[in-house]
Amino acid sequence: MSLQLCDISLSIAQKTIVQQLNITFNRGEFWGVMGVNGAGKTTLLRSLIGLYDIDDGMIHLDGKNIKDYKRLELAQLSGMMHQEYEYNFPSTVLEATLIGRHPFIENWQWESAEDTQQAYDALETVGLLDLSDRMVNTLSGGEKRRLNLATLLTQNPDYYLLDEPVNHLDLKAQLEMLSLLKTHFKQANHCGIMVIHDPNLAYRYCDHILLLLNNGHYLSGQTKDILNKENLSELYDCPVHQINDAQHTLFVPLASV
Repeated sequence: MSLQLCDISLSIAQKTIVQQLNITFNRGEFWGVMGVNGAGKTTLLRSLIGLYDIDDGMIHLDGKNIKDYKRLELAQLSGMMHQEYEYNFPSTVLEATLIGRHPFIENWQWESAEDTQQAYDALETVGLLDLSDRMVNTLSGGEKRRLNLATLLTQNPDYYLLDEPVNHLDLKAQLEMLSLLKTHFKQANHCGIMVIHDPNLAYRYCDHILLLLNNGHYLSGQTKDILNKENLSELYDCPVHQINDAQHTLFVPLASV
């Protein structure tokens, strides 16, 4: 079972994002999607579940063209954590987390005890259980980011689309979230596809990488084969130094002054 992109081409406002992209995202894998600002990472992520139309090619989800899915079916299989998410209605943290169960609830029905328990479990996982009765508008930016993840964990899709999930998080919280996600994808046999800017975090947590280069070109494969100083220097048009020791690999940009 996989999310398969077959010769897809994608553009936005006459800017080519990818041309003839062939790639398969398998369950159990954690992918990092990297590119410069404006490269189209978010647009590509949205296109994977039909939220943005591709120009050419086909996308298959578990062997079926995504165009043949109903929106509710796609919402049960895939979930997206947006780069920014505004809570426009007053709600408690628990109520916001339960939004993740909406694709599985029939019209005019309330959340079941099992739905509520899933939400509590997710809040405990991200460290927000003690804040379940708090109003969302009283949370910090980092707490709201963890709430976004709790909502997605409550939805529990097979495919997680994550648009810069560590936004607004301090360093420790970034490591905790990415470690949590990596473990979850392996244990639950789910797939994670994450837009991320930090090559060091991508190298540490992602097992596969997709680099969006200029003019629709791309590189993809296992992280250890794709993330290196040559490819990153080309990607960012900036010299990148690579430091290796017995346990770690570190990428450092060498900005000219």
